[in-house]
Amino acid sequence: MNTAMMDNGKLIRMTHHLSKSRLEHVRKTCKFYCPECREEVQLKLGEHRVYHFAHKQLTACPLASGETAYHQAGKEAIMNWLKGLGHKPALEKYMSKIHQRPDVTVSIGNETYAIEFQCANISRQELRRRTAGLREGGLFPIWMIGANRLNRKSAQLFSFSSIHWGILRESEERRLIFFCPIQNRFIHLDQFLVFQSTKICAAITVRPPSAYREIPAFLSPPSSKRQVNQQWIKCIQQFRLRPPRILSNESKRLRSIFYEHHQTAFPFLPTELFIPVQEAYIFTSPVYVWQGCLYDWMMRKKGSGRVTIQQLMMEINRCVQMKEVKLRYGDVSREEIKEVVTAYVNALVRQGFLHMTKEGNYEVSSNQMPIRTLDEVLKRDAFIFH
Repeated sequence: MNTAMMDNGKLIRMTHHLSKSRLEHVRKTCKFYCPECREEVQLKLGEHRVYHFAHKQLTACPLASGETAYHQAGKEAIMNWLKGLGHKPALEKYMSKIHQRPDVTVSIGNETYAIEFQCANISRQELRRRTAGLREGGLFPIWMIGANRLNRKSAQLFSFSSIHWGILRESEERRLIFFCPIQNRFIHLDQFLVFQSTKICAAITVRPPSAYREIPAFLSPPSSKRQVNQQWIKCIQQFRLRPPRILSNESKRLRSIFYEHHQTAFPFLPTELFIPVQEAYIFTSPVYVWQGCLYDWMMRKKGSGRVTIQQLMMEINRCVQMKEVKLRYGDVSREEIKEVVTAYVNALVRQGFLHMTKEGNYEVSSNQMPIRTLDEVLKRDAFIFH
């Protein structure tokens, strides 16, 4: 922590203007308290870490994990950016109504923004609590993630942890914002396509703070012109050439179903199981698992009845209840699942796998035979995703 309360209730903040000798004098004459939990803290003036305050005892206080120099530099850089735009931001201003202290607050027109620069992992419960508190206090929450938490595998391929999924869930724009105080760059990710839990395709936009002259433009910058389709195809090709050796239980189940019921080996799963759907981030299961469950159900219905969105909703809900498909969040609504299922059905109609007989009713029109060779399946992928 770089801020504490003194006996007189005033805040003391670590800045480069305070010399070590001055801080040593203050340490001898004052007691310090955590602005969050009000427990006593001590001033640390070591040689190997940035000067900071630390709790004397183990505690569940969210500030007890400490603040790195990276975090402090990020907050100050964000402050300087907002000041350069002519605003008057405040650092760690205590909001008594909600008992929270956002990293940076700034009022612009009729809106007050609360910027949280998050450099460490945070639980979904804590994230939701803090976001709800900011909104209840009349603030517009903006979560920025430290670029030290950006795990980039290739140009448009990323691996996410709980902090990314949690903040994405709270984001109204369905995008992630990162900031690097070292390079002084904002990094935006959008167009998310979840292939597997460790493979997320996304478009990336990197810009300096000077590129944004107002907050609304910063929150909704133009999406990257580089589409992620080519990265998605690369993920499919890698799956075909080098299928994952360690499989989740739901992936093992799907592999068995397609081998036994569709005479299809795991690397040759139908192309229809790899349809990119941006709304599908609500699923933890790989794309070929949740789509494979619906595909299998539709193939069993082939020639014996109609297919409807309602029926597919019932099937995906059954799969979730039976843990054959896993949801990422516990608060996923029926409307969100319907949005994903509808997007998948519409894509299958465009590709000719489904045919609409009348409004809301579909039938399987594809007569695709099981694919036996790698060359065949790669050609079909190329044809579908051309």
